[in-house]
Amino acid sequence: MKLVPLGLVLVLAPALATAQAASPISADRRMDWKPGVPGGIPAYPVFVNAKDAGAKGDGKADDTAAIQKALDDCPEGKAVLLPAGTYRLTATLKLSKGVVLRGEGPDRTRLVNEATAGHAIAIANYDNETVTKIVKGSTRGSTAITVDDASRLRPGDLILVDQLNDPELVSIEGDGGTCRWAGRGDGKRAMGQLVELVKKDGNTLTLSRPLAADFRLEPEALRTSDRVIRRAGLEDFSIELTKRRTDESNTIRFWNTMYCWVRNIESSRCWFDGHVTLKKSLGCEIRDSYFHHAHAYGSGHGYAVLVTAQSTDTLVENNACYWLNTGPQLSSCGPGNVVAYNFEYRTWGRDFPDTEWAHMGLSQHAAHPFLNLWEGNVVGTVGFDSYWGSSSHNTLFRNAVDMQNPRLDGRPMSRNRVGIRMDRFSRFNNALGNVLGFEGMKGEYEAVGQSPLTVPTVWVLGLKDDAKVAETLLRHGNFDWVTKQVQWDPKIKDRKLPDSLYLAAKPAWFGKLAWPPIGPDAKPMAGTIPARERWLKIPQADREAQDLLYLGEFQLAAGKADEARAAFQQVLDKYGKTPFAAAARADLDRMK
Repeated sequence: MKLVPLGLVLVLAPALATAQAASPISADRRMDWKPGVPGGIPAYPVFVNAKDAGAKGDGKADDTAAIQKALDDCPEGKAVLLPAGTYRLTATLKLSKGVVLRGEGPDRTRLVNEATAGHAIAIANYDNETVTKIVKGSTRGSTAITVDDASRLRPGDLILVDQLNDPELVSIEGDGGTCRWAGRGDGKRAMGQLVELVKKDGNTLTLSRPLAADFRLEPEALRTSDRVIRRAGLEDFSIELTKRRTDESNTIRFWNTMYCWVRNIESSRCWFDGHVTLKKSLGCEIRDSYFHHAHAYGSGHGYAVLVTAQSTDTLVENNACYWLNTGPQLSSCGPGNVVAYNFEYRTWGRDFPDTEWAHMGLSQHAAHPFLNLWEGNVVGTVGFDSYWGSSSHNTLFRNAVDMQNPRLDGRPMSRNRVGIRMDRFSRFNNALGNVLGFEGMKGEYEAVGQSPLTVPTVWVLGLKDDAKVAETLLRHGNFDWVTKQVQWDPKIKDRKLPDSLYLAAKPAWFGKLAWPPIGPDAKPMAGTIPARERWLKIPQADREAQDLLYLGEFQLAAGKADEARAAFQQVLDKYGKTPFAAAARADLDRMK
């Protein structure tokens, strides 16, 4: 297979020019990353206090209808305030326009969803597609395309630009079978980018962003829906799903949205997909939040944040992810997504609580994520798998991957303890400035093509005999604790790494912590980040009591009464003074 670069163009905003111009990554392997809500998350004034609209917040009344009416009555650009209290929900809350649902902080405003089906909160509209062929302009860097019929398109539409799968680069055949949901046409259009239609002049469309790649194989432009939700947000509350679902529902669902956000949310015990799942969404932002625990840890369950269905320019930043199947995951998404400065600890598989296979803290899954950036994350393991096909042109920059992956009893897991694993069909990736492993570790530096995954290994490349994964991988300035050296690409003379590939300077929310926090030029090389520091401030007794409580309820739902009873009793015996003791005692009483 010949090398097929995407041929990217750099159109640098002034604030980003310094960081990206200094990058040792060539222009054909990167893009101008400008993720998240353009101009930043706006501050909406309060329109109504939900308690004034009839919500009780006493933990007893069903507040679903009152909160929903407040959201429906709220005008765009305004917020519904949930003052301190506990709000019972028995159905989905829906935000259908640009409004905000805001609490008074995750420790004061608590939403408890008791339903067994449906998303807990949906900022979503169904697809209503209009397709037209692109006849001109679908090349990298283009901000204008000409289509054969724009009569049904309007400025403000959410437009998907895609093409037939390029056999030189894209495969929807993976270890799990054929990924027919990777894109339109039963997965035959897996590689696509979302943009906003800014202006229409006849059949010529002006786009909000330059195209990140050449779309040359029967390119088409698709209006995703006639009802796209813009600039809606969720802020400053906690939400918990108390029961397992009977359907494939999420805690927070984005679908056909532009420039929406989640900020300072604590979400516990998700079900299918992620605590937050984004589908066909552009320029959204998931930040400053805490995602933890799940009702199931098998395939398709228990993710922190899932970015899928060609979602583009998402910013997943400064979140803590704990006791899940995986942290942030990119799956069949578009380009321009940035997953940065997130903390992940303790991931489990379908055999939880007896997991021996180290699950990924950062994961890329299902064809065909491309041109995405993972920067500054602190995690256990990174994996770009081939279970549902290919990926390409993605960048891992200044991440700390410690490879520790503890089991329930604290001992290291016995399989898949890797630093960075890139399976077959993962091509033209970049890995720079990462710090891999932990001081004193024993293991192997690299496995190419095949590996039993029973020995801790820093690099596992091209699993299932794909040598091109290693051949097309750019590695530069990575330090690992097996060789105890920084490995540089000898073809790149520049050994100075930029501080960031998407930020021009240290962000204010980093506070007094060192910047950049991670890299061979940092002291220490694997420093800390705000999301980790927030997580560490949770009292250890509270965290361990919550783990045991949720473990007991997991076992009870699985029909393992003896194991559940033992977990609840441990909460009372060891952590009787924590806030979780009362729930454990109530669970034991119900089992009598």
